[in-house]
Amino acid sequence: MNPLLFLAGALGIFLLASFFLWIFQRERKKTFNSSIDEFRAHLDAIAPFKDKEGN
Repeated sequence: MNPLLFLAGALGIFLLASFFLWIFQRERKKTFNSSIDEFRAHLDAIAPFKDKEGN
């Protein structure tokens, strides 16, 4: 067997295994809009404080 072919096969198996590990180990979002809600929460955190009277 050609050594380069063997190396390419090993690299392909490594990349495929790495891809599946990344897919199954990543953090899953709870809802479809969770990233939008998280972004809005960050914007609310840095927004200037406004009292109830609008001053």
